[in-house]
Amino acid sequence: MTVTATVRRVEQPSAREAQRRESRRALQAAATELVRQRGFAAVTVDDVAAAAGVSRRTFFNHFPTKAAALFDPDPEDAGRLAELLAAADGAPDPWTALGAACRRYLVPHTATLAVRRRLAEDPELAAYARTAYGHVAVALDGWVRRQWPGDPLAAALTAQAAAAVLGSAFATWRPDDDPAAFLDLVDRGFALVRVTLDR
Repeated sequence: MTVTATVRRVEQPSAREAQRRESRRALQAAATELVRQRGFAAVTVDDVAAAAGVSRRTFFNHFPTKAAALFDPDPEDAGRLAELLAAADGAPDPWTALGAACRRYLVPHTATLAVRRRLAEDPELAAYARTAYGHVAVALDGWVRRQWPGDPLAAALTAQAAAAVLGSAFATWRPDDDPAAFLDLVDRGFALVRVTLDR
């Protein structure tokens, strides 16, 4: 009896957390799709909640605003990126390994990025767009510091170059194109910097 009760106490929070994550992702997916179809101004919080199959109260348990549902990163994103970067630790060609890790990280995000790219042109939402991937810059900085532990200048330059590639690809991408075009821009950006590094 004691063992069974203990197992239940451990499992129940896990089940609740899984449900919470599922609700959050459903809300983000609904917000992204509705805004893609109708535009930001034509979508309400109630629309998003209804499309996700949850209540308005549940929406606000996860996000303070409609914009947050579109721009706030998934809580698991940082862990996923950390795993991709950790797999690249000690690579003989750190820059190429970093580019490959960034690409793998971005692949599941292209549909959401297309919506964010359109919204980034709205001055009221530009601040959200600039901060949506702040955790990426932090992760890149930590990774390059591990690769160049004795050379802080090289580490800082590499981290900033990688962030510039991602930011420039996002800024020049036309979101009405195939989402894969964004990944192509990321690949090209890393390749262009590689050419500069090899000179």
